[in-house]
Amino acid sequence: MEIKLLAFDSFGVRSMSTFIQTDDVLLHIDPSASLAPSRYGLTPHRREIERLLECGRVIESFARDAEIIVITHYHYDHHDPGYLIPLDIYRNKIVYVKNPEEKINKSQMGRASYFLNLIKPIAKEIRIAEGSEIVIGKTTIRISNAVPHGVNDRLGYVVEVSVSDGTTKVLYTSDVEGPPLDEQTNFILSEKPDILIIDGPMTYMLGFRYSKKALQASIENLKKIISVGVKNIVIDHHFLRDINYRDRITELYQYAEENGARIITAAEFMNRPIEMLEALRDKLYQEEPGEGEIPEKLKSLLEE
Repeated sequence: MEIKLLAFDSFGVRSMSTFIQTDDVLLHIDPSASLAPSRYGLTPHRREIERLLECGRVIESFARDAEIIVITHYHYDHHDPGYLIPLDIYRNKIVYVKNPEEKINKSQMGRASYFLNLIKPIAKEIRIAEGSEIVIGKTTIRISNAVPHGVNDRLGYVVEVSVSDGTTKVLYTSDVEGPPLDEQTNFILSEKPDILIIDGPMTYMLGFRYSKKALQASIENLKKIISVGVKNIVIDHHFLRDINYRDRITELYQYAEENGARIITAAEFMNRPIEMLEALRDKLYQEEPGEGEIPEKLKSLLEE
């Protein structure tokens, strides 16, 4: 199995775009990327915009080769209705999508309808993701039932994706924000992946939209995950929007070390430098003043 983490927050964009190649199938999960429309009261810096365009080209290149595409939910950093990534990536593809009508909030329901109407004429087949099991040769892809996007369903629901080639198993959580809830954690505990790709606690909103209780619950659930034998945890996305992310889970790093597990970012997994451009936006403006120019087509992508 070959795992390519294509665009993540530790690369400088909002994304978890992941490409998985086995001997049997080429799978792309969430081929999209975006930026925070505002951070520290500032619009995206020029360097962030450049990185978004760069990541978009990489995502498009891999997505064109994919045979199966999975869309875990309908936020713009996980699906793109053609603003950054051309819709042609869906041509003749089998696309598994988060159910657009059940366990979905009003905002995502509208986005889902718009997106699916765009790709229906060109996709080979569109299937509901929830509860799916796809077996191709020695490869098994399992998709969870819908779980909340975070500590409650205010932001809607997502699906988690497990991929095994008979030798290695990787699990992609999408946006669970921790995971703080048992219903998000149970799929991971039952699958026992070799590699877990998770978005982590949303600590950049700690005390505002993310509570200390949710953080502690997430730490305890990640300890449970390590205790069942998960040895490699890639933690990124929401977590890497916090410049002090390492200090937030000191006890978890220690627990992992004591139990022979490692916790790394997507950038570290891909052997590239950690570039937390969003978290450093205020510093970028100090070093290089002047607003970045957002291409007109991308402005809609920056809506949260």
